[in-house]
Amino acid sequence: MTTKTISAAANPAMANNLINQVMNEQIEDDFNPQIKSPVDTTVELPGGYVTPAGELLRTAEVRELNGRDEEAIAKATTIGKALSAIIQRGTVSIGSIKAEESVLDELLAGDLDALLLGIIKATFGVDIEIPSYCDKCEDYKIVTVDLNEDVKVKILTDPINDRVFTVKGKKDLFTVQLPTGSDQKQLIANADKSEAEQTTILLQACVLKINDNPVYSALQVQHLGMVDRKNIVKEINKRVPGPQFTDLKVTCPECEGEVTVSINLGTLFRL
Repeated sequence: MTTKTISAAANPAMANNLINQVMNEQIEDDFNPQIKSPVDTTVELPGGYVTPAGELLRTAEVRELNGRDEEAIAKATTIGKALSAIIQRGTVSIGSIKAEESVLDELLAGDLDALLLGIIKATFGVDIEIPSYCDKCEDYKIVTVDLNEDVKVKILTDPINDRVFTVKGKKDLFTVQLPTGSDQKQLIANADKSEAEQTTILLQACVLKINDNPVYSALQVQHLGMVDRKNIVKEINKRVPGPQFTDLKVTCPECEGEVTVSINLGTLFRL
């Protein structure tokens, strides 16, 4: 069975719709994730933060969210803003640097996903119980997902040089960089735009050069062919580091049949 994974960086509108669907489902109280014992609050950043001095910081510190955080997050008007609030409130430091908004904006989008996963672990524990439909039982069953074992994390092999890469188009060569927290904010702010418009926003942020010509405006990426645009987005998605939120196959605790568990931010952290 082939599973499709949607990149929030490339298609935030669709990702937000999926999160909304999950969060709007009416699930019985006994389906809520159970809070487990505290876990390690250190997060290994899959990309890392490069300081102005050129130092690479690969660890961060997060904390458990509390009632005050919950109240603040509840005031967010969109899912994207709620997730941003979770990261800002739940991240303590990047290396020895205080996790201020300006620092988080410079992190790779995949690092932000890793921080969010770390905050989920710190708040709910490593083992998360998720309701999933069992075809054999024809009913929802509670299955346990181990966030350490079941959610794989892609790491940049070369955290400095792998941030920028080239993509060969039909006629042109594109120099591309991985999306950052700042780019993610732009996409969240334009979540009401069409998928094509959001692709333009992403490409304007990530395409540094077309051949030897720097990209300064949206007009330059709007003039690119549709095939080249899609291929650049595909290459970005392929290289983005961080937690890989894919569907899992687990055993039903009652009939021992196979159950598909959808792993995404909505199922792991209901606001």
